[in-house]
Amino acid sequence: MDAPKDSLFQLTNDAYRAHFENPPQGADVVRPCTLGDGVEQWSAEEVDTWSQRHDVDMAERCGLWVPASGMATRMFSFLKSNEEAQRELWASVDRLAFGAAWKDVVVARFGAMEGVQAHEACELLWTHMDRGGRLKGLVPFHIVDNAVENAFDAHVAMWRMLFPQRAKIWFTVPRAKHGEVASHLAKVTGEVDWHLPHQNPATDIPVWTSEGGWLTDDAGDIVRRPGGHGALLPLLEAVDVPMVVIRNIDNAPSPQARKLRAMWTQAMVAACDAWANERTRLQGELKQDVRTPDSVLEWLRAAGAGLSDDAVLSKTEALAWLDRPMRLVGVVRNEGQPGGGPFWVRIHSGVDAGLVRPQIVESIEFEEDQKALMAQATHFNPVDMVCVLRPGQSLAPFVDVSRYMLATKEVQGEKVKVLEHPGLWNGGMSGWLNRFVEIPSFCFQPVKSALDLIDRR
Repeated sequence: MDAPKDSLFQLTNDAYRAHFENPPQGADVVRPCTLGDGVEQWSAEEVDTWSQRHDVDMAERCGLWVPASGMATRMFSFLKSNEEAQRELWASVDRLAFGAAWKDVVVARFGAMEGVQAHEACELLWTHMDRGGRLKGLVPFHIVDNAVENAFDAHVAMWRMLFPQRAKIWFTVPRAKHGEVASHLAKVTGEVDWHLPHQNPATDIPVWTSEGGWLTDDAGDIVRRPGGHGALLPLLEAVDVPMVVIRNIDNAPSPQARKLRAMWTQAMVAACDAWANERTRLQGELKQDVRTPDSVLEWLRAAGAGLSDDAVLSKTEALAWLDRPMRLVGVVRNEGQPGGGPFWVRIHSGVDAGLVRPQIVESIEFEEDQKALMAQATHFNPVDMVCVLRPGQSLAPFVDVSRYMLATKEVQGEKVKVLEHPGLWNGGMSGWLNRFVEIPSFCFQPVKSALDLIDRR
């Protein structure tokens, strides 16, 4: 399954050149979203009430959708030069889910564990992880009942806790890894209805050199690279359920955290379902009324529409607002993690140009003179998102195309400029109806480096 051929993320080289020659402005951030000003806080009683409303019969209309195309390169590549990290990881070999396999590799090479230096062991680990070419989702994360569990397994296990029967899961994977992942999932998923959509290579972006031209390979062809997780957005249009939970592959639920995370997912799904039902009720009322009731405007403001107190909408305009995709986003308190988070942003382009609306903003999107605002963030990037959209609904109208992101990376040994499409949950979902809710920090379990897997339980 590929992105549709008419995807907004399939641009000409001339269009890409224009983005490189006229770099993105960055997001126009106004202020951070805080508790009571863009971020909701539910009481323990509310969370319990919502979680009790979880309905296993929703399995056929609610799925899990996980971007899983990332390789484990960054998880392990730092070990090649960081001697302190090498020593720490090697000393912790018995506290890692991949530790037994790592020791087997070391013994096969040296005949014993004794006397093997950390840098030697880590070089073998780098090779064992396909020199960074292993999918992050296939790296062992946990030991469960004496069996190794990777990130794919962990996501499947928790989703089956929520929906023991007729569970539906989508993992986006590179085409080259499809067979490997499919073979693994066939062994562990049981009766789960799983899908492995691919990002369309036509959404890849050509690489721009520091001299101001296209990077080419030995054959003279322009080098292209995947355009970031935003290019996965068209794949959501192919999902055949009206509600999906989205979380990153490396935020896999550990066995110790699974009960709490399942409870919060149940609560968020139930709350989002009730929110969608409110929307359906308002649509029905609006179609029977010649004017736009105040209740619709109040509901839209609570859904992050950014409408002023004196805003007036025609019936057609109000129905268009109510027809937008929706998302309930779980965010955690910012405890010093690098990265972006929820902010009020003045929209540059698209259907909401000029409005100030709650958005997810990545750190790369901040202009230099707005870095102080980033430091004021009280909450961190989305941990879980519950999204409501009509199957087949076009998502292109709700993208803020001004939010392309430009970065410097090393490609083929050369420092180059790379461009990424508006991010999946920031510019890509700019025009969605949106609510943020604070969830416990324990629900945020990212694995950015191999060191994060020490004592992972």
